[in-house]
Amino acid sequence: MLPWLAGIPDRSRFSSGNLARTSDREARDAVADLERNLREKHDSVYSAIAAMTDKLRSEVQSAPAGTVLDPDGTGVQALEEAEEHFRAESNELREIRSTLEGSGGQSVHGTGVFRELDRLESLFSGIVQWCQEIRWHLMINDGALAPTTGKTFASGTELVSSLTAS
Repeated sequence: MLPWLAGIPDRSRFSSGNLARTSDREARDAVADLERNLREKHDSVYSAIAAMTDKLRSEVQSAPAGTVLDPDGTGVQALEEAEEHFRAESNELREIRSTLEGSGGQSVHGTGVFRELDRLESLFSGIVQWCQEIRWHLMINDGALAPTTGKTFASGTELVSSLTAS
């Protein structure tokens, strides 16, 4: 997928210890760099995801009915990996936010960097949700088309009783 787009370079500049050791000017410069990087990252990831979403949606919609969309499961696996990556990136954004809040918050660092953190975190959250929706669509579609290999239950009661039987 696009995990490489989500990286934030040189996170060490935004550790609480590093911000505490730097001069006010260095800290301001680091935060200004971070704000710019977050904005650029958002814009590049958003553009790539929008294009990918449109292409994937078109491919899925144009597939003939009854088509297995992910026969070897690589699409589902790639989507799971992307979800995990963007969750991890969101966690790192929260850590950066916590560090900035702990070193003075908006009154020291301004509102811009926090706005960009919100935008990027929201985008990453949306990407995770989109990946989950597509992944489930693939699994349901392909599962519905798979040949039956096990027992078929006539009712929910029969299924539940088979689970409790030893």
